[in-house]
Amino acid sequence: MNLVNFFRNLIENNFKSELENSINNSIENAVYSNIDVIKNYENIYIISIGKASLSMYNALIYTFKKYKLNFNKALIVYDINLKNQIKDFEITENDKRTELIESTHPLVSENSFIAAKKIIDLISEFDSENSLFLFLISGGSSSMVEDSIIPPITLAEIYKILLQIDLNIYQLNTYRTFLSNIKGGKLLQYFNKSKIMSFIVSDVPFNSIDIVGSGLTAFYKKLSYEQINQLVSELSRYLKIFLDAKMFLNIINKNKKIEKIIQNKQKYLNQNLHNFILLDNFEAVYVLYNQLNYLKEFYKLKNKIGDFLVEIVSSHINLDLYSLSKFLKAFVFTKLNEYLKGIIKKGIRVYLFSGETFLKVLKDGYGGRLQHLALYLIKELYYLKQFNIDELKNKVDILFFSLATDGKDGNTNNAGIILPIFEFFKKDISKIEKYLDNFNSGIFFDNPKNNKYLISLPYGLINLNEIYGIIFDFKE
Repeated sequence: MNLVNFFRNLIENNFKSELENSINNSIENAVYSNIDVIKNYENIYIISIGKASLSMYNALIYTFKKYKLNFNKALIVYDINLKNQIKDFEITENDKRTELIESTHPLVSENSFIAAKKIIDLISEFDSENSLFLFLISGGSSSMVEDSIIPPITLAEIYKILLQIDLNIYQLNTYRTFLSNIKGGKLLQYFNKSKIMSFIVSDVPFNSIDIVGSGLTAFYKKLSYEQINQLVSELSRYLKIFLDAKMFLNIINKNKKIEKIIQNKQKYLNQNLHNFILLDNFEAVYVLYNQLNYLKEFYKLKNKIGDFLVEIVSSHINLDLYSLSKFLKAFVFTKLNEYLKGIIKKGIRVYLFSGETFLKVLKDGYGGRLQHLALYLIKELYYLKQFNIDELKNKVDILFFSLATDGKDGNTNNAGIILPIFEFFKKDISKIEKYLDNFNSGIFFDNPKNNKYLISLPYGLINLNEIYGIIFDFKE
């Protein structure tokens, strides 16, 4: 078994299964830890939103059955692309308590506004001292649920522009929050009496609750006059074709109105609002780390090698794609130099990284940032001037993989890529550069010669950022 097949099989099978276990166990632990609170409420309303809304709800219902807990009503807002997968979950569409709501990602749509209205209506109708609203929130909620004074069609175009700019998730969701009537804790304006509890799967580096899903149930953060001016100035630069001075003024006034409503509820919210991060980026890379350590003995015996070390280098990376590729290139250089100096001995070395990268998209191509990252890293390493490549190839193999834990890289159906770097040095680098220039990494890897390097995971299983890996097979 070669290393490419070993890693792909491990990710698509063992890693996938352990992610399923992680989400089930984390939901059960969260319920068990709060079971005394949950049992206190006669009425329980569940609202599950995001890419992992179906799997999180499925885990919650299993746990509720286990501990003999009941609920009154559940709204599940899910990506319309997951419609065919509903049958794989223990969700009974005929159960009158459960309502499935189709929505969209990564752009808002009319469906997003419909989903928000249903949530607001549920809160308004059943908000009481005897009610517990239990939210299940995962990444993707930002687009799937929305209410704004900006019309859905216009807001979709605004989202499209914002997603194409090289903004990190903190910048992007700050803009989304400013333009929204419910994000950044503004949904809390509709609560007056209920207990509010959120179980959150974080797809955001450093786990800021007000950024995950744009912080639907986060404590509201008041913006200063200077911060509002800065936001308006930045957004005007990007969105002047959509938002004029009058619209910005309306948005500012709407935010101020909501702010006053929430300010009057601070005592109530401090006592009744509880947010819990269940899983995050480190959990994903740690699951992979454990699986590698578990299976490395099998690989060592099968291939008769003596050494196989696995190390987590960093998690919660938050770099643009080009900066990340230069960081990874420097890391490769460092390890090759250590090997050539005799510091690293014969064997396999696996270095794991995780977080999220972002990319300014200049053309409407077919691909995703993780496949783009792999191609760009090949380009960066292709011009290795410090080493004799022909000699180096006989001494070491280098593999790189990049993986989206939500199972979907960009507008492709692939979760990521794993490839032997030196294999691609045989190709015409100018052709690779053309795919990069046109943002068509997906077309490059869908090619029959290259699709053997693609990784698949079920979309919507979980959403814990990205994982990157550099694997060295030192032969001498």
